[in-house]
Amino acid sequence: MMSLLVLKERLITIYQKIEVYAKPVIRFFMALIVLMVINNSYGYDPRFKSVPVVLLLSLFCAFLPTPIMVIIAAMVSFFHFYFVSKILSILVILVFIILYLLFARFTPKHGYVLVLMPICFMLKIPYVLPILLGVISTPIAIIPVTSGVLLYFFIAVVKQAAQITVSMSVEDTLQVYTYVIDNLKSNKEMILTMAIFAIVIVITYIIRTRKIDHAFDIAIGSGVVVNILIFLIGDLQLDIQDKILSLVVGSLISGVIVYIIQFFRLTLDYTAVEYVQFQDDDYYYYVKAVPKIKITVPQKNVTKINEKKVSSDRVNIKEAVKDEISDYYDYKYDESNFDDYDDLLDEDPKR
Repeated sequence: MMSLLVLKERLITIYQKIEVYAKPVIRFFMALIVLMVINNSYGYDPRFKSVPVVLLLSLFCAFLPTPIMVIIAAMVSFFHFYFVSKILSILVILVFIILYLLFARFTPKHGYVLVLMPICFMLKIPYVLPILLGVISTPIAIIPVTSGVLLYFFIAVVKQAAQITVSMSVEDTLQVYTYVIDNLKSNKEMILTMAIFAIVIVITYIIRTRKIDHAFDIAIGSGVVVNILIFLIGDLQLDIQDKILSLVVGSLISGVIVYIIQFFRLTLDYTAVEYVQFQDDDYYYYVKAVPKIKITVPQKNVTKINEKKVSSDRVNIKEAVKDEISDYYDYKYDESNFDDYDDLLDEDPKR
């Protein structure tokens, strides 16, 4: 455990030193992954699938806030569907506008959820976001999570509709819209996923706000267990048995990912809990204080020995000793200090 804490402190220190440069790099790769997923999923327009365009858009997103990334992803999706069906492109842009206004009004800081949710679905770990948001956010996170789920299933339905609308005329526009809306309304898997994710967020949030030791760890474990149990019940009710294995494995992997994020975000020392009581003019407070685990990273001090300096110091010392000895003898054997010069010879015949 100590080695992990040391590694954590070192990584945090390194990140703090390069934070100014790290954030744009992270946003660049995040935008690059989003655009690659869009192009691989429904890349109808070859112009937006070219490598220079993808890199240029990713570089543009690197120096802009996350909501701008959402807008760029929406515009790229619009042009892809516009290339194959003008009818569907209008519906796509309307849905993106509604979702963006919903974010701008209630959860402006959770724009990344709308981008990451479809990616997590494709990676078979969509459960990581509701558990994580239950740990670090509030139940208001239900809005971006359910919006991300809606967006994922909406794109899947629109991809199916795009194959139909190739041979349709403008008069059949209403039928296309009806097809998309009816498929979304009758998609019980989408509704089940939204409801379960909302429950997971609420339960995880309630547990991690309790006044118990290791509340965050218990909340993460509870979120994983609740997610598996409710999805198992729902999948059996909907007769969806081919996703049970991916559900269990994906939920466990999601729990591990959230625990790692929480470890680097906040680590508490429950062996040194303190209870504090104080008051002001209106209230009397009972406070439970749990200290954060902070360690000092061991530093290696290397002492360099300058050979030239040492040798010069030694020479100086030798010269000083010689001078002292010479002065001593000059004083001791000065003729003025003796009454008789013979005494000097008797004391030191060699002199």
